Amino acid sequence: MQIYRIDHVAQVTGDLDAQVALLEGLFGFRRVRSWDNPAEGARGTRLEIPGSHGQAWEVVAPAGKGSALQTFLDDHGGRPGLHHVGAEVPDLEAVRAELEVRGIKPTDGARGRWLEASLSPPEHGPGVLFRLRGPGNLDMCGDSSDSVEESSPASGPSLGIVALDHICQAFPDRDLLAGWYHGLAGFTQVWRTPDDEHPDMADLVLNIPGSTICWEVIMPRGEDSFIERFWDRNGAAAHHVTFEVDDWDKALAACEHHDTPTFDDEEGVTDGAAWKHTFIHPKHTGGVLVQLFWEERPGVWVRSDKVPPPWT
Repeated sequence: MQIYRIDHVAQVTGDLDAQVALLEGLFGFRRVRSWDNPAEGARGTRLEIPGSHGQAWEVVAPAGKGSALQTFLDDHGGRPGLHHVGAEVPDLEAVRAELEVRGIKPTDGARGRWLEASLSPPEHGPGVLFRLRGPGNLDMCGDSSDSVEESSPASGPSLGIVALDHICQAFPDRDLLAGWYHGLAGFTQVWRTPDDEHPDMADLVLNIPGSTICWEVIMPRGEDSFIERFWDRNGAAAHHVTFEVDDWDKALAACEHHDTPTFDDEEGVTDGAAWKHTFIHPKHTGGVLVQLFWEERPGVWVRSDKVPPPWT
């Protein structure tokens, strides 16, 4: 199957207005469309991510009776969080056939406009949920006839985000999952850490063809890895989402202004160029662990030994 564009990352919440206000304020996202569609069980807002051309952030909430989004929230104890990654494919029925050959049974979306499925190896349990749409369909979240164009520029300091860099998934074996994504949808490894670079984890990053967003896979190492604990609770789920910021001091000042603490700050120098990164806890972002990074020169933050993937 071929993915030729990542369209959006979708976050589910029980309080749409509060979540949108957070994303407009702290994150500096710009609202471009909102909808209320009880017939499809969804209210939502699409927001533009600064610097991420062609990719957006969507916030969805239950609407109407029997909403699948309400079931999702109930199944997760009412907690908000990342719901799915939306992507476009050239041929939706070809994707369905490919997934079924691989043991994945996709769910049909509203009026057959999209498919929903975890794209991780099914024998390892559910992974990150994808919504896939074919050409000619412009909505996947109930954002159809009731869509309204809006614009609400942020007031006050924001993080100064310049790009959505990558989505990170936890998995017990990074090479197994990377090879699966490569065979399924052509994801290509662009860098990886050596096995012993970190005491509690090893990771690699894959390019998603046709997208500026990358896909990171992190796996546990050692006796007390935070990834092992995450896996025990959540399985092969998304671990965090990473954004690049333009000015580190201004980003931290925005966090302070919005009473948003950060944790696990790190910094370093690679080939004479500085880099820094930090995290914002899910309880301050609406259920998604967020990583922020800044680099003095492009590529120094993620630079590592280039180790060929095992499938080449």
